[in-house]
Amino acid sequence: MAKQETVLAKQETSSGAGGFADNVSVSGEIALLAQQIEADDGTSTGDVLVDTFELAIEADINENVKVATLIEYLAADEKLDLAEAYAVIGAEDSPVHLTVGKAAHPLLVGDSAAFTDPIAFDLYDAKEGLAMVSYSNEMVNVDAYVLNTSGETGEALDTLGLNLGVTLENGVSFGAGYITNTADVAGPFADLDGMTEKVDAWRANALFETGNLSLFAEYIQLGEINPAGEEPSFLHLGAGYDTQIFGADGNLFLGYSESDEANYIDELPETRTALGLSRSLGENASVVTEYVREESYSNEDTDILNVAIVTEF
Repeated sequence: MAKQETVLAKQETSSGAGGFADNVSVSGEIALLAQQIEADDGTSTGDVLVDTFELAIEADINENVKVATLIEYLAADEKLDLAEAYAVIGAEDSPVHLTVGKAAHPLLVGDSAAFTDPIAFDLYDAKEGLAMVSYSNEMVNVDAYVLNTSGETGEALDTLGLNLGVTLENGVSFGAGYITNTADVAGPFADLDGMTEKVDAWRANALFETGNLSLFAEYIQLGEINPAGEEPSFLHLGAGYDTQIFGADGNLFLGYSESDEANYIDELPETRTALGLSRSLGENASVVTEYVREESYSNEDTDILNVAIVTEF
């Protein structure tokens, strides 16, 4: 599922969000996962774990200022973290807003109906200190932002990014993004061997929705990484179909993602395919069953079965 979204976006889409005061609202998500993994070498592992815990708090300070925080636990990180804390400045009816603080910057979109994220999110699901100016109307949204970086000379605000999204009336939306440097931005890319110089990245994405069917596509390209001399790229394709499953609302999904020229990155698969379904368990709760097949650069396959209970409040 897409995780690169801000607290305010979660609040707007969460039907279970409530408030203990007129200007404060709280929402969250808990995902409990049972997982079985079968590797090519005969290794078999299983676990029941808390996959995700998120607690989001939003407050309307006045008619021009909103603040939001996100406390997050992800099983992959094994720690509780203040993932986001930021303010949005601008009147509600204004097309222009300023976001300042720690938030998810929009390099990746990650539209997906699958439970397991595309491969690119294994490396780059970064939330960082930023200042971002956004313009939006019914058709177009544009973001221009500057990010914290952590280079050899210390903290600096010298990484720039642009994001564009266009939504058409026929169910088609598409976008593009660019960032001047991924090497020094806090997050997994900063730990890759050889990333001692600035490495830019760009993204193109599209979404098509018609009736119960949704189709997703996203491509991310990095610049040359020294000393490897390679230019890693990531492709994600996906589909989701809303339907009734055993008398309740549900969704059938298929996701495929691949990496290229990234074989030097430890444990990063070359391809990942996810196939499964989700079924409602009533308001704000669902069960997900998913089969995932991963293939490594050394042609070793891994089969994963996920069964998850996802709740929102």
